[in-house]
Amino acid sequence: MMENTSAPTWLLEGDLIESTGRTRSRLRICRESGTILERGDLPGDPDVIWGEGVIVCPGFIDIHVHCRDDPGGSQRHKEDYFSASEAAIQGGVVLVGDMPNNPDPPCDLESYRSKRNLADERSIIDVVLYGLLIRGGTPFRNDIPWKCYFGPSVGDVDSWGDATVEEVLAPFGGQMVMFHAEDPTILARCSEEATHEQRRPAEAEVEAIRTILKTCRKLDIHAHIAHLSTADGLALIEQARSEGQTVTTEVTPHHLAFDSENRNQFECGDWLQMNPPLRTPRDRAILREALICGAIDCLATDHAPHTIEENAAGSSGVPLLDTFGAFLCRLASEGIPWEVLVERASTTPAKIFSKFSDGQYGDLQVGSVASLTVLDLNQSWTIERSQVRSRAGWSPFEKTPFPGKVIETVIRGVRWEAATSSLIQQA
Repeated sequence: MMENTSAPTWLLEGDLIESTGRTRSRLRICRESGTILERGDLPGDPDVIWGEGVIVCPGFIDIHVHCRDDPGGSQRHKEDYFSASEAAIQGGVVLVGDMPNNPDPPCDLESYRSKRNLADERSIIDVVLYGLLIRGGTPFRNDIPWKCYFGPSVGDVDSWGDATVEEVLAPFGGQMVMFHAEDPTILARCSEEATHEQRRPAEAEVEAIRTILKTCRKLDIHAHIAHLSTADGLALIEQARSEGQTVTTEVTPHHLAFDSENRNQFECGDWLQMNPPLRTPRDRAILREALICGAIDCLATDHAPHTIEENAAGSSGVPLLDTFGAFLCRLASEGIPWEVLVERASTTPAKIFSKFSDGQYGDLQVGSVASLTVLDLNQSWTIERSQVRSRAGWSPFEKTPFPGKVIETVIRGVRWEAATSSLIQQA
């Protein structure tokens, strides 16, 4: 890791955007503590002034990524914590939640500590690690989230979408559990269908969500539904909330940008395969409106890097960390207020992760972590394959112009140039 020899504090001035509104203000940041010391009409000459068209947001948080790294290292040709950090910095992401479907998964205290040490050693950005639910597993820590594969996806991990799911979940009362929601019985029934979308139909997600909500209500588990892809699944979540159940959910950029009808209009349309798959234009439109109104809590990428050769051979998953902030610029250009986007990309993810992360994220207030995303709305950006920082080496948004880009990502008071992941020295 490179050392920054900058002064202990630095002063910035810019257009600050939080979920509560926009203001032109100054922040004094302490690099040693990585926190915001002061805010307001502060004296002194700023170290950096961001002008018109540049906005400063609380650092974006992606609660669902696959960094691929583990102590065994068998998947580092796809990604590792350092390359994932570089992609995240280009996307303006300061904190990620890393999934546990590794060959050596964090399913007990020893395996969790091994992966935690690796993340601390290799990652530039902050990382929350999910623990993996296994048969006979118990909450070996109370300060981490958990992942349950209700149905099979990618990786050699067990799934629990049958009569054993309540047994597996029973020890996790009071915990937050993220679910990959696809019903394995329906997937098995459809396994011989012609297309990936037909083999993983909408019905599989809807029925899985129905069972998950019922079981988590009984066990007092905070259910988080990963990568929601169906309008009917959303309706079940909203019904559960109306009955007082704690349940959150997320939507991915690919389920907001692509669908079963438009996928072939894009440069890498043939590689747009993921679990759950793309849905109908109706589903996509309803998910978009749900993100705006808050029925969907947050944007999360499900960043799933494979090599180009693996994607060409039909692997499921797409890399999206590099374009996180640029995709938000696209949504803003389509009329979604930046205050709403910051709520979905920073403030609410920070609340979901409040028990798991070190420090207060999601705002630009005194005492909060000084992790910021700086975007230039005057610069359009068309990502080329050579610009992708993820080890996957490609992007589903290649040759698709974005009306803005991340120019700088600040990680706990340290400034990083987004396009190169290189340190910016302060005076």
